[in-house]
Amino acid sequence: MLNLPSMPFRKPRPFTGLFVACCGVALAAPPRSAGAEPASAASAPQATPADASTTRLPFTAFALDNGLKVILSQDRQLPRVAVNLWYHVGPVNEPKGRSGFAHLFEHLMFEGSKNVGRQFDTLMEGMGASGINGTTNWDRTNYFETVPSEHLATALWIESDRMAFMSLSPERLEAQRAIVKNERRQSFENAPYGLSDLELLDTLFPPGHPYHGAVIGSMQDLSAARMRDVHEFYETYYAPNNATLTLVGDFEIERARSLIEKYFASIPRREVPSVARPLTPPLAAPVQRTVREDVELLRITKAWITPPAYSAADPALRLAAAILATGKASRLYQSLVVDQNLASEVSAYVDANRLCSIFGVDAKASSDTTAEKLQAGLESTLADFAKTGPSERELARAKKALLVDLFGSLEHLNGPDGESGRAGLLQRFSYYTGDPGYLDRWVQSVNAVTGEDVRSAIDQWLDERHAATVVTLPKTSAAPGTSAPAGGSP
Repeated sequence: MLNLPSMPFRKPRPFTGLFVACCGVALAAPPRSAGAEPASAASAPQATPADASTTRLPFTAFALDNGLKVILSQDRQLPRVAVNLWYHVGPVNEPKGRSGFAHLFEHLMFEGSKNVGRQFDTLMEGMGASGINGTTNWDRTNYFETVPSEHLATALWIESDRMAFMSLSPERLEAQRAIVKNERRQSFENAPYGLSDLELLDTLFPPGHPYHGAVIGSMQDLSAARMRDVHEFYETYYAPNNATLTLVGDFEIERARSLIEKYFASIPRREVPSVARPLTPPLAAPVQRTVREDVELLRITKAWITPPAYSAADPALRLAAAILATGKASRLYQSLVVDQNLASEVSAYVDANRLCSIFGVDAKASSDTTAEKLQAGLESTLADFAKTGPSERELARAKKALLVDLFGSLEHLNGPDGESGRAGLLQRFSYYTGDPGYLDRWVQSVNAVTGEDVRSAIDQWLDERHAATVVTLPKTSAAPGTSAPAGGSP
């Protein structure tokens, strides 16, 4: 499975946590990420959700005069409130030569503010907050925590102080720069298949594309970041009119609104650059790279650029990923693991973003499989799927996988990535569709998908003529005739 483009800060997790793998209805990712892991052959759903045709997530939405968007969803069952703040800025907004800056800045946001000082952790832990974190993906950066109801005012004060009066210093920049560089080493350079994941992302998004370079950025660009870059980024993008605040849980609507007015209304709006970015088309021609890594088993990864999050093809493609790799009855598992004994693991995923999504599949070889045989078997299984489409049973099982995961996410106020749980789903729907109440329409769109819709989506979007393929070979293996040096090649 591919390492995520989404970077957590407070509580590092495997990068697979945000890549949506057909199990996260609204996650990106549904990650890269969300709380959903990429669909793996070891985890099939065991329960069927209740009738999902009338799903609602009640909310109230409004905006302050300074442009801050607010979404409130009341739930008085438990004395807790999820606070979830999205800034509409990510690597897509980074200036040239500053890849990874949005994620680096996310780290800096935990380094203190004028009135809170460096007491963020002390205050949050002292009032019993949980799930305190921040993450960055290509399109946005978020910060979130869940607090006891009686401490909602304190949490809002802390978030408003970070928005209005963030403390910045060269010493804190250097400290966080070192942490981010080490995070990159742990997640990519020193992680199994990490270099291959970077190669795939760079193949899909070449230099000049807003998504080029993993979210964490390059070592060179991280080293180049200066204090003036930090100040400019903060002054440009960390503005109330470039943010959405969501509260879910035990609070009075009017009191919450009054507190938000009290702490955020005085923060001045700023001029936020508006740049029109066209949607990303599929690759013009197939590209294959070979990367040598210090791993025991070779791996084949294939990926395609597909339509953005919540586009017309999105539900069919997510269901296709589930059919391909959710459970031991899935297409890839049965074909490559059981029938042909070519693979030991398979997965499929959809990472849904604003400019495009990534649909990916990968297969890790069994001990005596060659790269040529595994790639041929993988491509043959995909081609057969494009011709026949899913059976009724496969489609029903895939829908259940998506809806089980969705209803499981709705049981939480905040998810582990800020994109799941009720607060995260409201944020994600609002950001990607413009409608925080999109949940019901999304569930209906999933239920409405037919077998022919899935077959047609696979046939149209997973065309070998537009595929990016990365072959990961163990460094100790004999090189096939078309292999390349470590680090990838055309």
